[in-house]
Amino acid sequence: MLERLLRFKPTALAWLLAVTLFVAPGCGFIADKDLIKVAKFKDRFITRGELAKVVRDTPDDERPIIRNKGDLLRVLNDYIDDLIKTPLVEEIEQQFESQGKTLVPREAAKQRFFQEHAEDNYAAMYTAQDPEAVGMSKIQLDANKQEIDVRIDRLLEKMRGEGAVAVRAMEAVKKGTLTVTDEEYQQEYALRKDELKKLEWMRFWAVRFPADMPNSEVEAANVRKRLDAGESFDKLMEEYSAKNPNLVLSSEIENNPGMSKFQQFWLNASGSSKGEIIGPVFLPQYQIMSSPDAKGKAAVKDMPAAYLVLQVLDVRPETTLTLDEAKPKLAPFILISKMMSLLRQENSVEIYEDKLPDPTIFADRTGELFGGRK
Repeated sequence: MLERLLRFKPTALAWLLAVTLFVAPGCGFIADKDLIKVAKFKDRFITRGELAKVVRDTPDDERPIIRNKGDLLRVLNDYIDDLIKTPLVEEIEQQFESQGKTLVPREAAKQRFFQEHAEDNYAAMYTAQDPEAVGMSKIQLDANKQEIDVRIDRLLEKMRGEGAVAVRAMEAVKKGTLTVTDEEYQQEYALRKDELKKLEWMRFWAVRFPADMPNSEVEAANVRKRLDAGESFDKLMEEYSAKNPNLVLSSEIENNPGMSKFQQFWLNASGSSKGEIIGPVFLPQYQIMSSPDAKGKAAVKDMPAAYLVLQVLDVRPETTLTLDEAKPKLAPFILISKMMSLLRQENSVEIYEDKLPDPTIFADRTGELFGGRK
């Protein structure tokens, strides 16, 4: 047996040792390690074994990568926060239900999920009735829809926790027991300044040809030729609007780096000036808010992918928000963080960071422990 072990590569031996020390059941030494206390919550202790189970039980698409003690500490803190939020969600939701309200509608979780995974086209898959339209069999499509529902439900649970803490924070603000100081605004601003941007923005009108329309690229190129020959943009807008109102568009768009599908559009449009003509340029499918109806309600309208020739009506370059401009964005981060600190005090939370295992001692070069993803 010893000879076999010696033939293992060092990394394999390290991993085997890690498994032996942290995972395998039935050994007194192992049990002792699993029972080491790493935190206290209310009147009970959280052990290494409980923390390892938390990591192992996390769904594959959310399981954290564990490379060092800092990664384990984040998992531990998130776990404790979840323990705090669970009864708080129940309490806040009872308040909302007594008022005929819902803390977080599932529809809100669905929309957030689709926005966060816009590049994966989950929204189209979820609403598809014809499997062939998304290149799947009915069995595949049904299975994917079920998986999407599971992930939406998990996001809903997260949003319920976030919402409950936010409600409790706002209650404290109204009572005057929770405030944000100028110094806290300054500190948070210094930490987040690089992400506090007014994105580059453009308002435009355009002659548009849906991508699924025959010869759409050729039609767009012909419009550009006429403009280059001296025809005015407003006359062309009138002409195409009279032919078909769907061939013209007035809209606005932000250069959001998180929306990579618009990257090609902004390669052509970024840095443009008011009055400039751009195109033909491809604009992927997106959604716009329609004008409010007689009851003041606006609806979301799907705009299919199209080739556009557009004229810039107004522009705004990317700028960093000033501290005063950023305060409405900063306040929720600060208030929720302070509320979580208060809730931790109420629940007698203690962290024993020095008792956390050091993954770097046993993990291979990926630094993963407890089944973390590569």
